[in-house]
Amino acid sequence: MKLTKLTEHIYYMEHDPETDRPALGYIKGKKGGFMMDAGNSAAHYQHFLEKLQENKLPPPRYLSVTHSHWDHTFGLWATEAVTIAGEKTNKELEKMSHWTWDNTSMKQRLDAGQESEFSHIHIQREYSHLSDIRVRTAEISFNGSMTIDLGDVTCILRDIVSPHCRDSVVFLIPQDEVIFLGDSYCSVPEGEVWVYDKVLLTAYIDELERIDFRYAIKGHHPPQTKEVLLGELKNEWKRL
Repeated sequence: MKLTKLTEHIYYMEHDPETDRPALGYIKGKKGGFMMDAGNSAAHYQHFLEKLQENKLPPPRYLSVTHSHWDHTFGLWATEAVTIAGEKTNKELEKMSHWTWDNTSMKQRLDAGQESEFSHIHIQREYSHLSDIRVRTAEISFNGSMTIDLGDVTCILRDIVSPHCRDSVVFLIPQDEVIFLGDSYCSVPEGEVWVYDKVLLTAYIDELERIDFRYAIKGHHPPQTKEVLLGELKNEWKRL
């Protein structure tokens, strides 16, 4: 996966569907770098650091996650950056930090509906040894919104209503007119079918329309303009 420069301050590494590795983002500021999402493993996180080094960018000073799902947070323990998460996300990570990671325990959580079949399959693809999984909470949590000043650029972390999960946070970089969505735009898996909740999708579209941005970086798809993104989401809404 390559590191792509999107704007003056924004870089991203594209997603890899093989083991459900989401896109990871980076903001280059005079006061240090800010990493958006932690990756689905220490290996994913380290791969991103290697791409930063290849592009002569420093390791992140701060790292924040968009929500608690494994593919965005299981790399948290591997970073030396200051870690940040929404309050709801940190509560979910705290619960998961007490889980046991072996085939039996994972199957029990799958049968109980605590994990999806999709996540179950991809976790096993990413991890040759499930015992390598470590779940860590972020050092700093916030409720509502938080602003990180990187000198010549700022990043606004803010809660958003999402059809994907209840703890979604998006990252807005006003100077570059970019928003990092994580998986907030996604539906949820029900067996082999991905389904949107119409009420939540309606609220999500309304919120995005009120946010000023030009480009959106998506967790598992290529970046889009605001116009194309909203058009895509509204077409999904019409099909419900």
